[in-house]
Amino acid sequence: MIASFRLDRATGRSHRAWAAAIGLALIVLLGFAARVYHLDFAELAGDEGFSYVFIQRSYGQMISDTLTMREPHPVGSYFLQKAWVSLAGISEFALRFSSVWFGVLAIALAWRFARELGFSRGTALAAAALMALGPFAVFYSREMRMYSMLLALTLASTLLMWMLLHRNSWGIVPAYVAASWLALQMHYYAGFVFVAQNLFVFSSAVFLPSACLRASAPLRFTAAVDRHIVSAPLARWVAAQVMLLALSLPWLIVARDVLVNYHGAAGINLSPAEALTAWFSAFLFGPNVTDGRPALAAFGAALIAAAFVKLLVGAPRMRRQAWLLALYLFVPLAIAWAASLNRPIFSERYSIAALAPFQLLLAIAVVHRAQFRSPALVGQIAIGRLASAALGIALVAVTLAGLRSYQRSGVVDGHPRVWHGFIRVVNRYAGALPAERIRIALNFPDPVFTYYHQRYLPDGPAFITLPYRAGDAEGAQQVAEELKMVGVERVLLQIVDSFWDGQGIAASALAREFVQVEETYSGRWTVKIYGRLDPAALRPFGVAFAGGPSLEAAHARVDMRGRLVEVYLRWNGARAPLNGAEKLFIHISRSDDPAALVGQRDEPLAPDAPHLTLADGRSVHAYGVRLNEDLPPGRYDVRIGIYDPSRDGMPRLRTGDGRDALVIASFEVR
Repeated sequence: MIASFRLDRATGRSHRAWAAAIGLALIVLLGFAARVYHLDFAELAGDEGFSYVFIQRSYGQMISDTLTMREPHPVGSYFLQKAWVSLAGISEFALRFSSVWFGVLAIALAWRFARELGFSRGTALAAAALMALGPFAVFYSREMRMYSMLLALTLASTLLMWMLLHRNSWGIVPAYVAASWLALQMHYYAGFVFVAQNLFVFSSAVFLPSACLRASAPLRFTAAVDRHIVSAPLARWVAAQVMLLALSLPWLIVARDVLVNYHGAAGINLSPAEALTAWFSAFLFGPNVTDGRPALAAFGAALIAAAFVKLLVGAPRMRRQAWLLALYLFVPLAIAWAASLNRPIFSERYSIAALAPFQLLLAIAVVHRAQFRSPALVGQIAIGRLASAALGIALVAVTLAGLRSYQRSGVVDGHPRVWHGFIRVVNRYAGALPAERIRIALNFPDPVFTYYHQRYLPDGPAFITLPYRAGDAEGAQQVAEELKMVGVERVLLQIVDSFWDGQGIAASALAREFVQVEETYSGRWTVKIYGRLDPAALRPFGVAFAGGPSLEAAHARVDMRGRLVEVYLRWNGARAPLNGAEKLFIHISRSDDPAALVGQRDEPLAPDAPHLTLADGRSVHAYGVRLNEDLPPGRYDVRIGIYDPSRDGMPRLRTGDGRDALVIASFEVR
């Protein structure tokens, strides 16, 4: 009978182990699916562009640029991403996929960490599920940055720390050192976790020395045994820390200026309560949470408190786990908050390493069954389990609502695809001239465009940032002059509302050397098209208008793709009009039917009309005329003339040979 009972127990454990393994596999697959779903729909954004630009450099150049540019992140993630894209190629999907892998790794590590700390399979599965589907973890596992790498590697480091202390093997030391060193190469804030680890190890050695043994070991020891128990793990731990410091110190010394003197541009300072509200609400609902932050944070805090109550009133062996999780969660958050006061910059993503203990504590609050020792508490177990079930349902609802909100956002579904809209504008207006005569100008230095320029405009016009430095009006003017000197005849200026060009410096600088001939909208940004002319393109006319100015020369540049005609006119005597009321008209119509207009523009014939000073020192007036989108095939003329709207009938001024309009160019639509 005893043998049969033991067999049944063993069979039950085996079945539970298989069920847990299958459950974990499903959770990992769900986490992977959540991370790759529409991974390439959304465009690169924000710092993803910086990562892309950085990995275009050689490995040596990345190191030197990190130091000279005082880049606040080490080079580990850039090295890994460069190696990855050399194998996988370059696309939004490929660029982000290295982060996906680390995000999936974090799911498996969350399970192993919970099990290694002695929690049940159910608790470990809950922790893995939260890591798999929690919107905060999913978000940063889909971004071409280092945050999912930081999460996975600091979790691996803490797991190996626990194993190092509880397994009598020096073989774990190099594994711990490798994981910790890699974590520090991904983000300097990994060091905050190492502070928590050391606080845990040394405080445990002082206050809970016998807790270094496995839970199944005897609870009574001699002093000699206690010293041996404490000294062996401490020796391994100190050796690991010395090795980690030896490996990390050379880089930290070289990069010390970044560590000490870097100050962010965000200028955000939060109180401790505001910071905890931001962290807990984001950890629960995702980084884009806007509404209900205090309520979400309070819910998270209630779950954390419930978890610690379960751990502290339950089995004595769980007190050490509670102490570890408290340090692992709150020490990195506290140091990150203090660091934000000095930089000053605050972002929830910098504290992603604290997500693992946060989620494990949530799992403990709703799944873990405390082993109550007091008979007086036994009657309250049923109520406690009902409360845990209610909290669990609420946690599942919040997690899935946050994930759904994120998956339905433009961050995932890719709408609007703003850079693609800008590329379409560039393609529309960049075909009228050779690429070397066109420039794309961004009035904000967004590195994301580097990727889209290289992918979609590899043979297209080059792009610049104007102004090169924030608020540099003088420098912007020099750039505009340089563009003129090298023969640029069209500039496409993207207008982004930002501090960089808050006073319209870019537009003002270009207006001195170019004339705005068109303005359009790319889906998010205004795009201004500026034109300029090579003097050799002017066609002489020498036609006088009766009692008015003479047209010395003219040129019409027809851009069929852009549906735009640029008209350049050089007048003789334009500064002495008849009475000041005269206006210039530009008509574009079928050659066989001048009344069938497909584009027109009327402007005052005034000395302050838009004009350029060309290389020969003489000025021309410049205008842009839009064409109808649906031009039927045929031959079209560009006609100009002068009329007086102040007189009855608005009569036109005639040329010396009696014409009321002058054809300056013709073109064919096929």
